[in-house]
Amino acid sequence: MNGAVELISIIRPKLLMVVDCRAIVAGCLSCWIAALGQELDAVSITDVKTAAGNPMLDRASVIIFSVASADPCQDIWLQDQIAHVRNRRPNVPIVLFAEATGTRLVDSAVRQLHLSGYIPTSSSLELAATALQLVVAGGRYVPQGWGGSGGRARPDTETPPPQTPASLQPSLTPRERSVLDLLERGLPNKLIAYRLGMSPSTVKAHVHNIIAKLRVRNRTEAAVARHAALGSPAPLGSVAISPGGSPTSSACETL
Repeated sequence: MNGAVELISIIRPKLLMVVDCRAIVAGCLSCWIAALGQELDAVSITDVKTAAGNPMLDRASVIIFSVASADPCQDIWLQDQIAHVRNRRPNVPIVLFAEATGTRLVDSAVRQLHLSGYIPTSSSLELAATALQLVVAGGRYVPQGWGGSGGRARPDTETPPPQTPASLQPSLTPRERSVLDLLERGLPNKLIAYRLGMSPSTVKAHVHNIIAKLRVRNRTEAAVARHAALGSPAPLGSVAISPGGSPTSSACETL
């Protein structure tokens, strides 16, 4: 009997709670999340205060807020809802689905609202899913170098200067450094996931973050940037510089 109870506990899906004052939006988001895989389940509510007696609020592994505000930091309803959650669940990860109208606004929202994730509503479904799964796995997701125009995401026009070798490593989290170490060796996402004990989708989200943080175009350039930072040659069979000056790799793999 104890073995059966333990098995049920192991396969019990992670519960995500979606909060949006627009019931139809909250319901659509929760249905999308539930369809992502058997390891995730979702419920939707329109107000955390009115759901104070809902046991799901205490069970949720991640709480997701969705708003239509152009500036979440000025959204009184959102601030009040998050404050209520923090009072009851101080350490629960909170993710925000909202427009990304500028890099500075996103950074301010993450900092002021203490978010574990900020997912622009202009993101593709695939990117939104990997970002959400990254937070569920204990990571953080913040889009890098995004702006907004007419509700569509675009690269920020104020492009920051490239990372120098000295500043390369400190910008990455320990988990991202582990992924980059294996990326440098030419391993594809599935093998990186196996080595580090995480899902391929989580690895994909980490690679996305690494590329954004290092301000490079692809995984191969990220590995090349790491070689420059460490002052070491690329391992044989992983990354090299082609005669034309472009990085090439034996493990060419898209995000």
